[in-house]
Amino acid sequence: MRPFLRGLVRVTLALLVLAASFVYVRWWDLTTPSFFGPRYQAVFLANGATYFGEYRDRLGPYAKVENPYYIETPTTPAGDPGQTRLVRRGSELHAPMPLLLIPKTAILFVEDVGPSSPIAQFMDKDRR
Repeated sequence: MRPFLRGLVRVTLALLVLAASFVYVRWWDLTTPSFFGPRYQAVFLANGATYFGEYRDRLGPYAKVENPYYIETPTTPAGDPGQTRLVRRGSELHAPMPLLLIPKTAILFVEDVGPSSPIAQFMDKDRR
């Protein structure tokens, strides 16, 4: 009976380690949580697009941006640029999920967005 109890203890410890790693790693996404950094980042892509949101560096070839926003500059019927606005991704016709997976090879650089910037303030206000 003693080897059985020893095996049971080992299995229980293994399950506890697995549960603890599940809590530490966000949603099986293999991203570690950031506790003391800026809330939002700007992700600049090689194609000229910029996304704002909660950047998560993942293991593997893709990075993740949660609750992404992008800058939209519509054109008027005369062909002139209209007023620039910040748009939450997800309001498009196909109603995408509130996250964006971006190939790391397409990212030029990532910058932190300061909490006092108009973009961060708009995103905070829009999420409420």
